[in-house]
Amino acid sequence: MNACLCKSGQAYQDCCQPLNQGQQIADTCEQLMRSRYSAFCLQLGEYLFSTYHPEYRGDLTVAQLSEQSLDWKNLDIVNTETGVEKGFVEFKAWYHMDGQLHCHHEHSNFVKQQGQWFYCDGTFYPEQKSGKIQRNDGCPCGSGKKYKKCCG
Repeated sequence: MNACLCKSGQAYQDCCQPLNQGQQIADTCEQLMRSRYSAFCLQLGEYLFSTYHPEYRGDLTVAQLSEQSLDWKNLDIVNTETGVEKGFVEFKAWYHMDGQLHCHHEHSNFVKQQGQWFYCDGTFYPEQKSGKIQRNDGCPCGSGKKYKKCCG
């Protein structure tokens, strides 16, 4: 089984792959957010662009969204709420940069239009709000090792 990058516990082919390939659309904003995380890991710029609400894209291009910007390691869903037409997902996405583990902590806003969920924008929290990782904590990169033996 090829585990899904979004850390759902499912196989990629049963989780994010059908969405990433345009075979299905997300039922919830969390499902869309997870599929977008997988798309960032795989540099699927066309999918990221198509699931970004047109009014919020600004000057973004498919090429920019296709660039590998970070080495994504793990995803933690903090909180989620899916309404009829709006929803949000708060998450922490862990990545390596310059040999260190960092946290991207975001409260993302989504809207549903004509039956399809779109990412709009988000509030980005300072990395300090995400909590300091203690040496004996499990490593947030998802390795299953203690932080001090892994990324610490």
